[in-house]
Amino acid sequence: MPSPRIIRLADVTAAEVHEALDEVEPVEGSVDLRPRGYLLDLSIRAPDKTLGRIVRQVRRRFGERVYEVGPRSLAAVVVGLLGERGYTVSTAESCTGGWVATALTSVPGASEVFWGGVVAYDDAAKIAELEVQTSTLERCGAVSEEVVQEMARGIRHRSGTTLSVAVTGIAGPSGGTAEKPPAAFRESGAGHDPPGWPGREGMTFLNRTCLLPHNPPRREARRGAGPTGGRLGTAYDLERKQRWCE
Repeated sequence: MPSPRIIRLADVTAAEVHEALDEVEPVEGSVDLRPRGYLLDLSIRAPDKTLGRIVRQVRRRFGERVYEVGPRSLAAVVVGLLGERGYTVSTAESCTGGWVATALTSVPGASEVFWGGVVAYDDAAKIAELEVQTSTLERCGAVSEEVVQEMARGIRHRSGTTLSVAVTGIAGPSGGTAEKPPAAFRESGAGHDPPGWPGREGMTFLNRTCLLPHNPPRREARRGAGPTGGRLGTAYDLERKQRWCE
């Protein structure tokens, strides 16, 4: 039996993958699903003929949500896509404390696409460094779609990058409310609107809310919201959206 082949997906549930695999039964060999928050790895050990059928079916079913067939991390894929398009990216982070930037800069060649990032943990830093409005913070709170969108817009204004990604949240295990529980995160990505498209200040935004299950330990919550979670997925999704708009 050959070595396992890894198919890596974003924003796909295990149930959806099982449903897709049911359409290529019987599967000779073994299939292992490994959910990782927003991401999912599908490890397949099967003869080449069966492997080819599974890869084709998964690609047909999930399209660009298959971000890699092979060993590359989502960070490596994002850096590669940005480089191919000549795009640049900046980050604005609160609860993740720079882990999104760390994931990007762990990839060789990141200096070609990554401008840098701002960790604005305190509200005063969000106001001073990211142009977040005091009125927005008072009205909506730091963990809100409105604030994280202003963070994404602010870092993009400051950096001049093609795209930006911002994240805020409650790392837990305490400090949450019924409305905003621990391990709840909000993220936003900002890119440019093509000429003639309606958009706020010429920008288009991609917003997402994530609630990690079971209120994990603080370190795991921050990691789940950072390099192994949806924040790089926002950069991936925003890059695709930018391509569609051009």
